[in-house]
Amino acid sequence: MISLSSRALQVFVAIVDAGSFAGAARRLGIAQPSISAHVQGLERETGARLFDRTSGRQATLTEAGRSLLVHARDQLERTTRLERELAAGAEEASSTVAFACQRSLALTILRAPVAEYARTRRDTRLSVRIAFQEEVIAAVRMGATDLGCLMSNEESDDIPSILIGRQRFVIFAAPDHPLAGKKRVRPQDLSDQDFIGPVASSMFGRTQKKLLADIGVERMRVVAEGTEFSLVRDLAAAGLGLGCSLHASVEPDLAAGRLALIDIDGPPLFLDVRLLMNPQRRLARPVREFTDFLRETFATPR
Repeated sequence: MISLSSRALQVFVAIVDAGSFAGAARRLGIAQPSISAHVQGLERETGARLFDRTSGRQATLTEAGRSLLVHARDQLERTTRLERELAAGAEEASSTVAFACQRSLALTILRAPVAEYARTRRDTRLSVRIAFQEEVIAAVRMGATDLGCLMSNEESDDIPSILIGRQRFVIFAAPDHPLAGKKRVRPQDLSDQDFIGPVASSMFGRTQKKLLADIGVERMRVVAEGTEFSLVRDLAAAGLGLGCSLHASVEPDLAAGRLALIDIDGPPLFLDVRLLMNPQRRLARPVREFTDFLRETFATPR
């Protein structure tokens, strides 16, 4: 089976186009002995003389050489076309930012800023995955995304992360709840109340439980669970119990009077916002720029 390198074919075509070995050497910027070596290699591979060397300094093709020239030009054209397609694909990939974000952040704090970023940065293709905490971590760990964003006061052992902000959490209830309107409710008194919360076995369920335990809520009497905040909000508004959520997610309901904050006598509740970095993916310019955007977004008081 004949195997002809693209470089050797490039040299061969350059000889034909330049009319001589010396002309090809000048055109390609290499030494003439290297030109001769490539031709000798082609002749060994094809088993035929490619140039008539009896015609002085002019490079005259033999019959075999003319046949090879057709093949050489076709192969070099296909190679050039492939290189352009691959380069275009690489350019498109380098301009894409794959981003996984925890639902409660994506649908509140980041909803408008990300939309505005996409509108003003048409040179960057955003691929946003809205997911639960476990899914964000898995996407980064498996290399499916460049960045992941979630709320947690604990760092992952195997995924690099940076702290980019903090978000306030609040406890809320229906306006007619017995604790609504009371001043300085003790955290331990919440242990006797019904709660609507995230699924207890989920990562966010465990995160929320620890957040409340840190201020003195030793146990949560969970009467209902939901993976979607909208369900937790509706059940709380219906008087089923207390809820705990990102302050930004309940602001519209508080303003409309559908929910009321519970005034806790204790430190405010905060969760760190962490940006997970995929160690297996190159931090291309668009990814760095989107990282800076996220830092600025969470650094701005809201």
